[in-house]
Amino acid sequence: MMKPINRLYDIYLNSEKSAISKNRHSDVNALLIFPNYYNVAMSNLGFLRVYELLNAPDFMSCDRAFLQDFDKDERIVNNRGIISIERRKNILDYDLIFFSLSYENDFINILKIFHAENIPFLSKDRRKPDINGSNYYPLIMAGGVIAFLNPEPVAPLFDIMFVGEAEAIFPDFLQIVQKHFQSLKKNKQTVKQDIIEESSKLEGIYVPSAYDFIFSKRGALEIPVIENVIVKASYPEKIKRKWLDYGFTPSISSITSEYAEFSSMKLIEIARGCKRGCRFCSAAFIYLPARKSSIKDVISGIAKTEEFEKIGFVGLDTMDNEYIKTYMQFSLEEKKTFSLSSVRFDCLDESNIDIMNRAGLKTVTLAVETGSERLKKIINKDIKNETILATIKKIIESGILNIKAYFMIGLPTEDISDIKETVALIKLMRIQFVESSRKNKRIGKLTIGLSPFVPKAWTPLQWENFENEKILSKKINFIYKELNNLPNISLNINSVKSAFTEAFFARGSRLSLNILINSFNNNLTIKKAIIDSGYKIEDFMRKYSTEEILPWDILDQGITKKYLKEEYGRALEYKTTPGCFEGCRRCGIC
Repeated sequence: MMKPINRLYDIYLNSEKSAISKNRHSDVNALLIFPNYYNVAMSNLGFLRVYELLNAPDFMSCDRAFLQDFDKDERIVNNRGIISIERRKNILDYDLIFFSLSYENDFINILKIFHAENIPFLSKDRRKPDINGSNYYPLIMAGGVIAFLNPEPVAPLFDIMFVGEAEAIFPDFLQIVQKHFQSLKKNKQTVKQDIIEESSKLEGIYVPSAYDFIFSKRGALEIPVIENVIVKASYPEKIKRKWLDYGFTPSISSITSEYAEFSSMKLIEIARGCKRGCRFCSAAFIYLPARKSSIKDVISGIAKTEEFEKIGFVGLDTMDNEYIKTYMQFSLEEKKTFSLSSVRFDCLDESNIDIMNRAGLKTVTLAVETGSERLKKIINKDIKNETILATIKKIIESGILNIKAYFMIGLPTEDISDIKETVALIKLMRIQFVESSRKNKRIGKLTIGLSPFVPKAWTPLQWENFENEKILSKKINFIYKELNNLPNISLNINSVKSAFTEAFFARGSRLSLNILINSFNNNLTIKKAIIDSGYKIEDFMRKYSTEEILPWDILDQGITKKYLKEEYGRALEYKTTPGCFEGCRRCGIC
């Protein structure tokens, strides 16, 4: 039986070790919402960082709220609705609401939260009187990686979206908030509109209601495509992201909880971005230029870790950081346990592996992607199979027990011969894993993760299609039959259905929001909602033209479309491109 919400939140709060102490009786009351459950939110470093930033000003305090179980939880039954964990206040009792958006598949949860409070879905409808005759709703905003990747499938839900890094945007934005909330004696709706209009002139602020997307049907497509974008006077044509400089203060978990996905783990960000340029990786492109955290602050974060806490080093390519050996060695000297996000094979030398083993690391996670030599060139990750096998040998013979290896299926131009190459590589990896484990006289587990390729905005492969689900399922079944009965190997296969939903939103437009609302209102799957809305599924999963206007073209990431097109062309010609180097001017960022 589910615990009443107050008891559940008491348990969560009692488990938390927090670096934030805040007087909750401030002039401005803000709420930060993560549209998923507590355990997921509290393992999200971006969410924790924004919570810390919003509690920094003296004039404002910020609480947290999460997705709740609307079917079983007494929160809804007793008419208290969605409440915050700190003060148990209803979310509509706050002046400002911030959503932290990290995953496309959480979009449906935004609607669930709005619906639970009778909040009109669309920002434009929140300017009208509500069902009680009032004409005021809190200022509802959103940030996170989704906001500067492709915000369009949810943009009309929000009054403001933040395009870029919160540390760079918030100082100027919160000054505007403070100025206008000093005038709270005037109409709250006026204050809200004044904040929207004044902040729209700041870099990194996107006001979706100021942009009208014009759609029209073209050629054989059943789905309308973007013909033009009409921008209101005084608003910028494109929203330029706002970014931190090199040597930035890293994000470090301000709260740890034993109920988080990464239980009692202090996450420490050692870098943002990646210079490698894997063509499928959105984070590698939207976080350019690759930047390293302040060394002093990382060392300080390690030193302040409590005895019961583990350290999780966070970055796209942790082992490629020139200071990672220093961080691991210092953690070892301080008797701290640590873990690493997935690492590249060509960065794992024997000294690094030795430190990892001496620190008690039980598992190393490796991003392989594919066993096909041809596809490696397409995705710009041309690591030879010999290097992969040699690295596994070094890891296991050092004494580390387990390896997780991630692969993608459904990559551009992939056929059954590529799948067979991947299966052959995995079998060789297993043989090497078992042989090296026998030398240690103990054996762990080789875990293989399979995920469908999802084309993402701001990558050279953004124009590619999402593979037909039946074909994906056939490929998965082939891999499963080849590997499932082999000893010492475990298969984790991500859902094709979930990947389909992710792909639908990842490259979606404001039309996608109409379908999402139809899905929610009529309890339909996204697939059925597409058909019910009069469209064909393949029109959303199709290969895009390199000449058409893309939904995310409303943003200015600094990367030129010319560069992305060139990289896309090189991918289809099986040509690799070296990573960023000093003096590089290829993409337009530097």
